[in-house]
Amino acid sequence: MSYQLKSATNAKDLLKIKACLFSICTSLLVNGTDAYAHPDMLRIRKEIETILFWPSVDGDDISKAQHGCIDCLALMLCTELQASKAVKNSISREVCFEQSIVSSGDSVTKDSVCSYVIHHLVFDEDISVKLGRNEVAKAHLSFRLCMANVLISACQKVPRASKKTFVSKILPGVLHSVKEIANSEVRSACIQVLFSMVYHLKSLVLPYSSDLLKVSMKSLREGSEKERIAGAKLLASLMASEEAVVQKISVGLVEARALLLDICSSDISLDVREICQRLLVCLTSV
Repeated sequence: MSYQLKSATNAKDLLKIKACLFSICTSLLVNGTDAYAHPDMLRIRKEIETILFWPSVDGDDISKAQHGCIDCLALMLCTELQASKAVKNSISREVCFEQSIVSSGDSVTKDSVCSYVIHHLVFDEDISVKLGRNEVAKAHLSFRLCMANVLISACQKVPRASKKTFVSKILPGVLHSVKEIANSEVRSACIQVLFSMVYHLKSLVLPYSSDLLKVSMKSLREGSEKERIAGAKLLASLMASEEAVVQKISVGLVEARALLLDICSSDISLDVREICQRLLVCLTSV
């Protein structure tokens, strides 16, 4: 399948690309770790990277193919977590996971989809692409936002048995990096990833709930409009979470209430003010 996808990518045959992606996703869903361990998967990922660097406009055929790439990477990530669980539960318990070898013969850590996605999302670095100088920064930003969307998609696809592993591998890195990332659009995307994790993974985020609240409040105080909206949504998700999470952040919600009051009276963005007003009503009624 990697040959067909490479051929379609070289020809920019979008219909064939979509067909290849559909076939790959089906194989991952049906065959699970066997499909993930196939030697072609690394080559497929490289073709997906090429497609995600193509310039596109929302709703055009290229963006639709890119959405397929995002879902395909998300399924690879979820299947990788299943593979890691299988390795850890194998007879060779004394062999650490980082040294374990999947059927393809490649180290799981070396070619980890999880590491790949996190690395390209959070690190402010240039990626060598064959584009004009003025296009490189835009292409790189778009690619990083795609990596955030991979994680958001994975939040919805990760199997129940892998959810705890997913949280432990993804959430700490994004939480730490959102404070360091220079680009406001990428910071906003990271906060949306955190929102999706709280929304879909419920009480599994409990150990990180206080830090999540701090991120939401910092973005509401200091962020761009997109960051403030994302931060408000993260706060809403925390407030609507399971009782254990709400109890853990209860002290911080007193400070959040004062912040929301200030935003409702002073923020220049109508959208931000409206979201914060709704949150304030929820906090007041508790």
